[in-house]
Amino acid sequence: MRNLLRDSVEAIRSLRFVSLHGDGVFTLGSIGVEKAMKVMLGCNEVEASGSWPSKKTLKDDWGHDIQRLGQMLDTAVERGLARSTHTGYAKSLSNRISGSATLPLLFATFARYGKSGRFHHLDILATNEPGSDDPPSEYWERVVFHVRTTEPEFAEVPYGENQALDEYEARLHGRIADELEAWWFCVHRLGAMGCFGDLGKKIGWEIWEPGRGEPTSVKS
Repeated sequence: MRNLLRDSVEAIRSLRFVSLHGDGVFTLGSIGVEKAMKVMLGCNEVEASGSWPSKKTLKDDWGHDIQRLGQMLDTAVERGLARSTHTGYAKSLSNRISGSATLPLLFATFARYGKSGRFHHLDILATNEPGSDDPPSEYWERVVFHVRTTEPEFAEVPYGENQALDEYEARLHGRIADELEAWWFCVHRLGAMGCFGDLGKKIGWEIWEPGRGEPTSVKS
């Protein structure tokens, strides 16, 4: 799981063309984030009921909707803050997640891909038409558009200057990757501090890559 999240972050950072490399980003992101959410929610369920969620719950009730899983995780964090070992720090990490306007758009992209987007272009083989829903790449463009229009450093796009444009897009993708890395770190630390119960303390340490430092996007 931590390898998937690490590779998801790095895939976003190294993304050049979504038409060529998007599937790699979306596959890693949708699987890695979904697994992390379900594992921490499972720990929370053990704390609440004493047992791990059933296969039916994991597959049918929770499913692959990363947006809904994210909302469930936010609720679990909010309710678990009181039992964390460092409530002030835990609250700041919770606020870091809930205060991000980029994460919901990124998770919507992963959710679209995880639910049916990976088959979007295969539908044409059976129906002579692509999938009826918006392709995951359009969801990704919403993430990019949001960053461009809300963060001043990305307001000016250097069209017509190839090297400058490449550098600009690398910085922009790096900014998006920073948000996912920040979420990953916050969930790790919230787990380690007990927000998801005693089992979550152990799993919280396991989901973070050993030796990896606190992201600057969390420190700031």
